[in-house]
Amino acid sequence: MIDASLLDLPWATLVTLASGYIGYFIANVGLKEHHKPIDILFSTLIFSLLPTAIYHVTLWYGVNAYTATLLPVLLALTLGASWRKYGRKRLYAFLRKHNISWSDGTHAAWQQMFGLTDYRVTELFVVLKDGSGLLSRLPGRFEGLPNGPFTLGNNGDVILYVTHRSSANSDEWVEYGDVIHQDYGALATYIPADQITRIDIRRREAKPSCSSTD
Repeated sequence: MIDASLLDLPWATLVTLASGYIGYFIANVGLKEHHKPIDILFSTLIFSLLPTAIYHVTLWYGVNAYTATLLPVLLALTLGASWRKYGRKRLYAFLRKHNISWSDGTHAAWQQMFGLTDYRVTELFVVLKDGSGLLSRLPGRFEGLPNGPFTLGNNGDVILYVTHRSSANSDEWVEYGDVIHQDYGALATYIPADQITRIDIRRREAKPSCSSTD
């Protein structure tokens, strides 16, 4: 629960905390589950440094305090997104290159599935406990549909649009023809984590001229 007394803080303090948390949240989407309160606090403060400085500079130029909030918030969004897309991987690449640390900073290997945005998923295989399999081929075509093109839950569950199925312990894939039904719409399949034994994801490097396929 959020302490209601936070709303009584000075506006400048709220701007600092809000902009910092916005940056932290975007930079760590899907990676926050193992963060301790102290990690969240200091990460929020770090992301708030530049937005807060910009906020006070904007006030110095005579802009209204509420209007001046817009720029720090936009800056926090940009900082968080830039760190997630570029800064994080470059920092860990630098640490590995100089043998400072080989850790990638993630709590579980599964989290790495969420951050490789330079690649596009072409096939997603799910093998169930009974030996049968589900396949979503070229899931990018389901991008605009609910939960599309697929959803990888933090606890290992999956939502996907199944295009092919295989029976238990069979290598033969049978195409599922009613993924998009003319009358009834799109069919998404939810698979609980406790029913899954393995997930295979085939990817290829994204090209600027290609449309998104994940």
